[in-house]
Amino acid sequence: MRLLACLLALACLTSTLTFAQVDLVDPDAPKTPPRPRKAVVAQPPPEDVDDPNDGNLVAPPTPKKAPPPRKGPTVVEQPKPEPPPKKEPPPLVVRTISDADLRAVWSRWAQANASKNANAELAARKELLATKALIGSTNMEVWAVGLLRAAEVWEEAGDSGAAVEIAVSAADLAPDLPATWFLLARLYMKADPSGGKYLGAMQKGIAAQFADARYLRPLIADIVAVLLLALIITSVVVLAVFALRRGYYFLYDFHFLFPRAAARWQTGAIAILLLSLPIVFRMGVAPTLLALFAALTMYLSVRERVVAVVLIGLLGFVPVIAGLVVEKTAFAETAAEDLYRIERGSPGIEPLVQKYEKLGAEDKVGFAERFVLGHYHLNRGHLEQAVAHLKGALALRPDDVPAKLALAKAFFLMGDLENSRSMYEGLKASSPSAAGLVNLARVYQRRVQVYGESNLTELDKAAAALSEARQLDPSIPSVAIDGPEPKEILGNTYLSTLPLAQRDLLALAKNEVAAERVRSQFSQLLVGDVPSALAPFFPLLAALVLLGMGFLSNAIEAARVCNRCGRPVSRRGDPDVSPGSQMCTQCVNVFARKNVVAPSVKVRKQLEVARYESQKERASTILGVLWSGMGHVFAGMPVRGAVFGFLFVTAITAAVLRSGVVRAPYEGAPLVLKLLPAIVLFLVVYPLSLLALRRRQS
Repeated sequence: MRLLACLLALACLTSTLTFAQVDLVDPDAPKTPPRPRKAVVAQPPPEDVDDPNDGNLVAPPTPKKAPPPRKGPTVVEQPKPEPPPKKEPPPLVVRTISDADLRAVWSRWAQANASKNANAELAARKELLATKALIGSTNMEVWAVGLLRAAEVWEEAGDSGAAVEIAVSAADLAPDLPATWFLLARLYMKADPSGGKYLGAMQKGIAAQFADARYLRPLIADIVAVLLLALIITSVVVLAVFALRRGYYFLYDFHFLFPRAAARWQTGAIAILLLSLPIVFRMGVAPTLLALFAALTMYLSVRERVVAVVLIGLLGFVPVIAGLVVEKTAFAETAAEDLYRIERGSPGIEPLVQKYEKLGAEDKVGFAERFVLGHYHLNRGHLEQAVAHLKGALALRPDDVPAKLALAKAFFLMGDLENSRSMYEGLKASSPSAAGLVNLARVYQRRVQVYGESNLTELDKAAAALSEARQLDPSIPSVAIDGPEPKEILGNTYLSTLPLAQRDLLALAKNEVAAERVRSQFSQLLVGDVPSALAPFFPLLAALVLLGMGFLSNAIEAARVCNRCGRPVSRRGDPDVSPGSQMCTQCVNVFARKNVVAPSVKVRKQLEVARYESQKERASTILGVLWSGMGHVFAGMPVRGAVFGFLFVTAITAAVLRSGVVRAPYEGAPLVLKLLPAIVLFLVVYPLSLLALRRRQS
């Protein structure tokens, strides 16, 4: 037993020494991290086990000692440097603008202009231009007209330089307003007549006149109104000249419808009274001319009757044409004008916006209204309302490019870069445009700013998109993609959009009520109380009937015109006239038969014939001088005379109606431009008609 106890004590001492071993470190050696070692777990001493065979106790096995670690230099790992803080992207700022803000900006300029402080006025004027760009307005017409008024005041005060500067700013505020360019041209002309700036301004004003629907449509209506009025006047004047030329022969035959006791002045008065009945009873212009044509048809040549039929027949279509013109050229007081004002973003349109918001809430608007409302709210910074309206517009027209561009911009301003990028990439694939490609490039840039190095490859995509945009629009400037970042991004002007398509706007420019009213008024004035379905054709049908009646003149022995002295040739007044004779009995005896009348009678008749020819030539000359073409009509050339007369009346009517029958919203073209076409037409038609008449007479 004593031997067994000694062995156990020796085993415990050996285990304790093993755990107490430590590593020795050379202080001059470089520090190295200690190598990991396996932990040694001490085994508990085993219990005594009796061998059943020999009855002796067996000692537990002695544990093996772990080999000591290899000595060497210890390496200490240097701490890793901390990564630099992530650079924050420049903030995206979206400003909200109201009409009150716009009024405040305008008030500051008005006060600065009234103070006559040039520097303050210039600063306030620059603020006007910056505000226009901020709200995405294409034309701030109200502000531009205000600046035009101020420019005129400065011009009257003698400061033409300040007037020109303010007028230039007005043109920048409303580049599509013709009035700004016309006033600027006048100021340029007054400041420097030798320069060519006024020609460029005048050219831009004329181009704007034809490009703006609010000016082009009234111009078309004015031109058609002048032509229709000229047609009406020409018809009346030509029939009046016919009556002056052949009315005497109608009165001659009309006298034989009454007893012999009736005097010619009495029967003539009755005839004139009968012909004036359509005027007395206000039956219309066409019935009055038809009554006159009925009285003259048997005394007119075939060519004269055809001219009369054409002129009277066209009168029936004047109401139809007038109604169509009003319907197709209407713009004022229509939904198109309201949307036009909202789209351009001028001040004072919030009541209009509220009106269409209410209609939109009642689902009484279409694509154009929803798009314009969305575009307006987007420009004013109302992003949630813009998204709602633009989504509604795309629900009605899913493939509309301007609506997609606007909605993608709204997503971008709300921070949804993924949807914005997706929409712009879809537009690039389906309908590429310069605006969409530039916007896509800027979205790529923003994504790199926000997401950092993980999106660096999108800078190459941005450069490619800008390159494609410059191919579509070379005026787009070249911009460095990897240039310095701005301090902040003004979202209102960062991305561009497209306005409502012109065809969608003009589709709403309808005023059927006004068109029907004009059609009814013209029909009542020209045709009279005739059913609307028959009214356009009534004058033409009646004129064709009277044209046929003219061929009955020989059958009923209507009076003819003596081709020598102009006296009536009729068996009712001269029974000795042979049927079909073209001369009266006196002329037959003097010029066709020999030795029938005395020489003195023959001379007297020859003088009468010469006097008749001279009177006819004098009358045609006077009519030609007073009214181009009417000399031709009186001389027996109705077609040429009617054409000259129509052109002459057109020139006179255009000069009289120089202000137009449909007023433009602001000042239109200068008076010189309005009168120039009429003056040119008059100077061409009037001398040519007199020259042609003179050649005919000679």
